[in-house]
Amino acid sequence: MKTGTLARQEQQASAMVACLIMMLVVITAVSSLAAYVTQTVRLTHRRADRVAALQFGQGGAAIVARDLNNALTNRAGTFFVNLASGATAYTLTAEGTAPEVVYQRIMTAPFSNQTVVAQVWFPNSTAPRVAAIRCHATVGNVTQTNILHVKFAFGYGAAIISDNPGTTDTGVSKSTAQNGNVVVNGDRSGPIVVDGGEGLAIWANGNANVDPVYARVPADAILENAFGTTSQIPDYTVPGSADQLFNFSRFIAVADATPVRNSINPNRNNHFTNLTTFLAACNKVMTPGFDGALEGVVVVDIKKTDPSITPALVPNGINVRGTLIFNFGPTYTASDKIINTATMNINKADLSGLVATDPSTYTTGYPPVYTDPAKDPANVDITAKGFPNFAPTDDRPALMYNTGILDIHGNANICGVVYSPSFMEIENKQAGQIQYFRGSLIGGGGIYFENGQAATSVCSYDPATLDMLATSSSKGKLLVATYWE
Repeated sequence: MKTGTLARQEQQASAMVACLIMMLVVITAVSSLAAYVTQTVRLTHRRADRVAALQFGQGGAAIVARDLNNALTNRAGTFFVNLASGATAYTLTAEGTAPEVVYQRIMTAPFSNQTVVAQVWFPNSTAPRVAAIRCHATVGNVTQTNILHVKFAFGYGAAIISDNPGTTDTGVSKSTAQNGNVVVNGDRSGPIVVDGGEGLAIWANGNANVDPVYARVPADAILENAFGTTSQIPDYTVPGSADQLFNFSRFIAVADATPVRNSINPNRNNHFTNLTTFLAACNKVMTPGFDGALEGVVVVDIKKTDPSITPALVPNGINVRGTLIFNFGPTYTASDKIINTATMNINKADLSGLVATDPSTYTTGYPPVYTDPAKDPANVDITAKGFPNFAPTDDRPALMYNTGILDIHGNANICGVVYSPSFMEIENKQAGQIQYFRGSLIGGGGIYFENGQAATSVCSYDPATLDMLATSSSKGKLLVATYWE
């Protein structure tokens, strides 16, 4: 019997089986590793494509933001005309629905071998307040969409804003201010404060001359001589010009369409065609059964023959919730004035706890709360008059005048923007008075802010009164990013 040979054959067969099993294990492991590597490479490549597409989209959104800002600040045309013009022109598409419009352009530069489809979604308005930037970028098989929400906010944050180029005059005299500069003139008798808060105290194209002893205005809160620099404030204050910061005709249209009682104005609206009727209305609203203030956009036409406004004519002062417009007649020039020594309350704040030197005590009456919603400008339809309606989110000025000078001598409690294309003259003329301005003073012919009495004068910046300012055709607006989606 050859038993030895059989055993060896069995041993050899067993070894071959073991070898085959080992080979199968190795082959399976190598195959699995190859599949893993292939999948990892594929995922890594896709992840890299996604990151690249994301970066291209973000870059495109930044470029669109620049384009929008250029369209806002280019005064050659309206915003949408500017956006659809030039080398970076956007085209109106049919993609938007009825409440929205969409402008688009395809970007190739500054990208290399890459395109980005850039869209801007606007509310359907001639002067949009917000927009959504949507940029689509495809890298490989990956498409990434970036969405950046922006708003168009007023771009100049200061308690006092002067766009006049001014002169090299120094000193704190009224004549220095009349030359187009800002002057803050104080005295030992009472405090005069210009508070910039989170913004600036004074932003001026010309000189900002501040009493170095008695006026409380920190030097580091002043930006002066901005004319000809990157900080220059655009000139939106040419008296009588269509290029003013506000469209006065639009505001007058609201006053014309605002319903009021016949006993307040025989015209049954908020447009008073003479000073006498206006002052009578100011007295009427302070009697029982009335609201204690005129409400909404209130316009009063001023003639050169009108007398000064005094406490004898309005014992309880001028009280308005909303916007008061002094509409100087065509015979007025930029240097003509009307003096007001009566109290003027517009969106008045509770000043019972006011400490002039403590900004934490600065309160506000803005935005106004209307007792009659029909007088809220956002509820007044002026589309039939050819103007877009005001929105509830709009910031509207507290006081503005189109030319001439409203010389404020009496008590003042005004919350909101005060605007004049001409010289702005605010003088505290009686001991014990308070002149309080919470918002911003914006002037085009120089600004004179004075307190030489045992009285209190405060001008404090409040961004809530002007960040969404209802300017004409988005004038003065800059683009502000709000959030990424």
